[in-house]
Amino acid sequence: MAFITDKCTFHELTDEVLAACQPFSCDNDDLDDFFAHDATRYAHFLMGKTYCFRLSDNPTKIVCALTISNDSIRIYDLPRSRRDYMKSLTHHEKPLRRYSGVLTGRLGVSREFARQGIGSEALQFIKGWFYSSSNKTGCRFIIVDAVNDPKVIAFYKKNGFHTLFSTEEQEFLYTGGKKGQPVTLTTRLMYYDLLEMRK
Repeated sequence: MAFITDKCTFHELTDEVLAACQPFSCDNDDLDDFFAHDATRYAHFLMGKTYCFRLSDNPTKIVCALTISNDSIRIYDLPRSRRDYMKSLTHHEKPLRRYSGVLTGRLGVSREFARQGIGSEALQFIKGWFYSSSNKTGCRFIIVDAVNDPKVIAFYKKNGFHTLFSTEEQEFLYTGGKKGQPVTLTTRLMYYDLLEMRK
């Protein structure tokens, strides 16, 4: 039994929904501020859409919120070994410079419902949503910019995600860092291959 699909309803996060609900907090100031003030502006400018799960028996409570937008994995400037590996995952009819994906840009669980597996359920929902035949566009990967914290990385790995780069230095250079500079990454690029759903 999944809590968010059995005990919640799924909605776009709009100004009307925010006004009808209690303040949403996942104990992360940046996420809290985004969902309260920026999410609907992102939607207005077509930069991302935010959705939420509300308790069915108390719709004023938002259990979980997530933001998604179109994205891709740039293949052409990956290190050769990683580029060859990513190419091996896909068809070979025509070489592509980018592989299609969807970015889960924000994901937050209400502190009231923390540590109950709801974040993992939300990721499973996203996977099923974009793997579904009702999805109207090609989408091979779920992509996240995971906060570069061992607990966060472990959470995504537990949910089937892989780091795109084997080392932080490779990713640092890929994202615009220069050789010889200190390697500082606040996030790690991770992906989930939706073909895993076939297994």
